[in-house]
Amino acid sequence: MILVGLKRFIERQIRKSKRSPFEYIVLATLGFLVAAIAKYPNRAFLTRARPDLEKCHAVGYPLLGNMPQLLRNRSDSLNSMNTAFKHFGDVFTLTIPLFGRIILVNSPEILEHVLKTNFNNYVKGKIFYDQLHDILGHGIFVSDGDAWRFHRKTAANIFTTRLYRQLVEGAFRDSAHDLISVLVHSQKRSQDPAVDLQALFLKLTLDAFGKLTFGLEFNAMRNEGSNEFGDAFDYLTANVDARSANPFWFITDKIEPGKSAALSKAIGILHKWAKMAITARRNETPEAREARQRDLLDHFYSYTSDDGSHLDDTSLEEIFINFMIAGRDTTAQQLTWQFYSLMSNPRTMKNLVKEVDIVLQGSDRYTYETIMNELPYMKAVFHETLRLYPPVPKNVKTAVEDDVLPGGVKVYKGDVIGISSYCLGRNKAVWGEDAELFVPERWLVDDQDKEHHHQGNDKANKSPFGKFRAESPYKFTSFNAGPRLCLGQTFATLESMVTTAMLLQRFRFTMVPGQPTPLAKPSVTLPMNQPLYTIVSDRI
Repeated sequence: MILVGLKRFIERQIRKSKRSPFEYIVLATLGFLVAAIAKYPNRAFLTRARPDLEKCHAVGYPLLGNMPQLLRNRSDSLNSMNTAFKHFGDVFTLTIPLFGRIILVNSPEILEHVLKTNFNNYVKGKIFYDQLHDILGHGIFVSDGDAWRFHRKTAANIFTTRLYRQLVEGAFRDSAHDLISVLVHSQKRSQDPAVDLQALFLKLTLDAFGKLTFGLEFNAMRNEGSNEFGDAFDYLTANVDARSANPFWFITDKIEPGKSAALSKAIGILHKWAKMAITARRNETPEAREARQRDLLDHFYSYTSDDGSHLDDTSLEEIFINFMIAGRDTTAQQLTWQFYSLMSNPRTMKNLVKEVDIVLQGSDRYTYETIMNELPYMKAVFHETLRLYPPVPKNVKTAVEDDVLPGGVKVYKGDVIGISSYCLGRNKAVWGEDAELFVPERWLVDDQDKEHHHQGNDKANKSPFGKFRAESPYKFTSFNAGPRLCLGQTFATLESMVTTAMLLQRFRFTMVPGQPTPLAKPSVTLPMNQPLYTIVSDRI
């Protein structure tokens, strides 16, 4: 009907000799629209024509570019992106109004160039900052340049081998014991013995990271049901993911009924807990401070700039929120996908349990050195999980100046580079024909020094699965790479491995039958889109 009416309007205008001002405005608008469509027939308005990328350009709509496809595929954007890479190869491009041209890349050579070789030319940029600023402020995840270097240098002080030894022998074991207690209690429920492992892992990491880095007692594990901090976080990370497919989010967030209020409430909850941590630190007695271990908040709280000033409360709150998203979500999601993969692959589960039983024969075997060096199969399972299910599955960088990527693709100032660890982990040219399968053995090699054992590690305690071999961080990007390599990599590895070992020593895990194959829920991180219902039973 609209097209018919438009056709009739144009026909009348052709026959007319005199027109009203309104008719002139309409004709001018139509003329401008026709000219714009002719100039931008398959790409977003105001984007540069790129005939050199014609073979790898995902054809879009006039003026709107690829925004309709992004919105249509938002519920499963990662697999849609992976399908596009299979079709186009390791580079393809999109255009989106306001965002401009996005060049998506999926090869280790290009990633090394962007993340390391020409690191200073690729920044988080304004688009990324605008989408997360109301939640993360000026924190480490959205900052560039000197601000980012400050956050990283200050936080690096806390992640030491001394801390890791203490965590393995103390806090990580304590939090795993708390989880074991919850699982033991669940076994006594005759009507519904199943538990949601994803929910429990999120509670475990929230409790552990909150206490270890900011001195907060969330007590999430002790309380059944959801918790306000976790719920607020989940809502906000899902909302940020929605913004990445909607260039007009700053408008729709305001006009969608109830959206602004819900966002303000969720952000307020995060800041409430941040204020609690900061207030408790300000009111702490010198005796109490001396009695405990120095944590992450201490390093930022005691920071003194060259002019003698300290960080204000707003800055400390932003630091709290940035690091909590890293400490809570990432390890919990790795554990969730890991146990799903183990339960889906009984042979792998059997091998892992075998290694745990051989190497960790007693509680005295839980040391930093044992966990990091003597459990190659468990470390392989950990990395294989992250290869297929990276906690931060996609990222973007913005070009500061013109550049040329390995392979010859030109990048112009302002272009956005899209990166997906999720897709790279499924790239058969990088990982082989079995790239989409869960195969921990790809991380293992024969132990050429079978007669050599670590001190205190006799032959009876040696893993039968060879040695773990790490891959290039530009092939395995789940912890990022280059100067922005994740500070908490070892922290996350140890927390996951200690938790996994203690659970497998005590329990058997079986998925409740009839559950659909889980997908990733739209989010900045990689939660499952549904609970992971599991029957937990004693091994003894």
